Amino acid sequence: MKPVQLEHTIYQGATFDEGNVYGTVPYPVRVECGQLVRRDTGEPVPASDIVPRDFTGCSARMQLRREVGSPEALESFTSDDGSIAFDGAGGVFFNLDAARTAAMKYGNDERAKQWTTAIGHLEVVHPNGKVERLAEIAWTLSPEATR
Repeated sequence: MKPVQLEHTIYQGATFDEGNVYGTVPYPVRVECGQLVRRDTGEPVPASDIVPRDFTGCSARMQLRREVGSPEALESFTSDDGSIAFDGAGGVFFNLDAARTAAMKYGNDERAKQWTTAIGHLEVVHPNGKVERLAEIAWTLSPEATR
């Protein structure tokens, strides 16, 4: 399955608890104006047609890098450390508390692990060992003024 392309903004010093619900439908679809529509008719996909993905027994991981080929990871998120969680209904969510986002270094010095934008590939590891790239996420770090 082709990874979905997403964008998220982390507000430095604020809790980040966002994610997405993943599912399948029995026909080709596309995203149009932020809404899932049938590729053949352009009609909105009814919620009743969406079957949530089953992530039972899965783990997840993601590393943020300035660019895909950058040697240093700026941040790492995993289901093992609780920064990625599954909700049991097809949802995969990021759980970053305010202390963790406050510690993120805003700027442009890669050696100091500072960043303003980054890319991350959300990978799900299934119980049988299959690794699936679920999403490619463009991340923005918005700096905190209140400290």
